[in-house]
Amino acid sequence: MIKNLVFSFLFTFFISLSTYSQNTYSKESGAIHSFTTTTSNNINLNLSKINGIPYENDNFQLGSAENKLVGKSRPFYIRYNIYSDVIELKEDLLNSKLTNLIKSLNIYAVINNVEYHYEIYSDNNERTREGYFILLTKGKNSSLYLKKIKKFKDKVPVKDSYSKEQPATFVDSKSYYYKRNDERVLLLLSSKKKQFLKQFPETENNLKKYMKSEKINLKNKNDFIEIFKYYDSLLE
Repeated sequence: MIKNLVFSFLFTFFISLSTYSQNTYSKESGAIHSFTTTTSNNINLNLSKINGIPYENDNFQLGSAENKLVGKSRPFYIRYNIYSDVIELKEDLLNSKLTNLIKSLNIYAVINNVEYHYEIYSDNNERTREGYFILLTKGKNSSLYLKKIKKFKDKVPVKDSYSKEQPATFVDSKSYYYKRNDERVLLLLSSKKKQFLKQFPETENNLKKYMKSEKINLKNKNDFIEIFKYYDSLLE
């Protein structure tokens, strides 16, 4: 009797363990090999009455979704919805079905050789958040990213006979972030020279000399990339 109970218990235990393992493997495999999720772009606005667009480019462009873990790639027609911070996907232009790229640190999109990575970031040492960033340059020791932002500004109605109605608008802005390649969180970079230099005390003097000799303007994206490449070389 006792032997039968023990046998029954062990049999049930191993069957449960096997089922659990299969389910776990199935879920992990799906997460690794799948790129898409149901769409949810959060645009509850009448776009025809707003100046500007919520997208980086209004049209879908041929690109690819990439998985860093398994080196898997799949072609899609892609559009970056900056306002909602999602990568929108279509399998073909004739197909009206819209999905989103899964928000994962291991999956990124490529459009015209430009990479869009989902990253963890922090503004001025505040709490961490997550979002999409454009990889501008990746050096041996550090990487530079661009964060594009679109904010909705509602229309301003006429106040009196001397004023005009201001239409609703998408307002564009951008910020630069960086991280050491052995770190996980992106940190905000200042576009003001003095504050920028203070963020790199160990290389401040060298950076200051280089910015002066090369007439670096941190308002210019190409100049920002140039000074960051020089910073990366100082870490070797």
